[in-house]
Amino acid sequence: MKDALDIGELSRTLPSVESLLALLAFEREGDMVRAARSLGLTQPALSFQLKRLEESVGFALFSFTGKRKVLTKVGQAYVEELKSSVLGLHLLHQKFSKAATDLDHQKLRIAGRRELFIPFLPFPFPGQVELIQTSSAEALRSLREHRVDLAVSAQIIDSGDLVAKLFFESGFKLITPRKWKTDPSDAEALHHRPVVVYGNHHAYLDEYLSWKGWKFGDLNVARIVEDWFSVVELVRYGFGWAIIPEGWEPHTQDVLVQDLGVQSIPKQKIFLFHRREDRKSPWVESLDRWLSSRKS
Repeated sequence: MKDALDIGELSRTLPSVESLLALLAFEREGDMVRAARSLGLTQPALSFQLKRLEESVGFALFSFTGKRKVLTKVGQAYVEELKSSVLGLHLLHQKFSKAATDLDHQKLRIAGRRELFIPFLPFPFPGQVELIQTSSAEALRSLREHRVDLAVSAQIIDSGDLVAKLFFESGFKLITPRKWKTDPSDAEALHHRPVVVYGNHHAYLDEYLSWKGWKFGDLNVARIVEDWFSVVELVRYGFGWAIIPEGWEPHTQDVLVQDLGVQSIPKQKIFLFHRREDRKSPWVESLDRWLSSRKS
């Protein structure tokens, strides 16, 4: 349906906000000097606004009693209707101002890979938090297209419209089936064993392979799955070994875990991205305070 508002026509026919406020001030004070003072104007400037308003509406708003300027009957009726309209605009402004600044009523949409959401679970955001599972590339694309408010990604991109903040550094764990009775530290033995891979987003595995000097194409890939729960379950039942992020807990005795500390393998840096235009938003300030508290 076509918008019924003709903005161009309205801009030519509607009085200015300044002239309407001048009229309201004059009606309230009943005196040109006091009305001008209440608006921080000179009396000639107020007179100009009132004259401009009268010319705009096309009918007489004022008459004179002696030398005193007063509202006509039509002018008084116009003011009463105007008060209602201005009050409605004021309430509209307050409503959306509150919605934009009151975090309790805001919904924060965060996109990224599932395992990167783990550190977000304690995020003390007073409103709603919606976690949207997707790839890092899609998360950044959604952020640019205003479909989400934050993107979590290990990719660092050079972009003038996005702001990146270091979220956390993720180490790695190597997990093997307990039933194999294989020492997890025996890397060469694992090299010939089947491996379970997390989808196309095997950044953790890539880091491990780079550290070992292995190639992905040389691995015996048993399964490729799309979530870390499935990775752990498949390892648990003996389908292969896997590399998982250090924040992910297997929660099963059927899996052996070897932590790969910073001395063994470099940690992967994870970033939070938000749009540059949002940098002064209350929720970004809340996010910055939370990130600072995590570092201290």
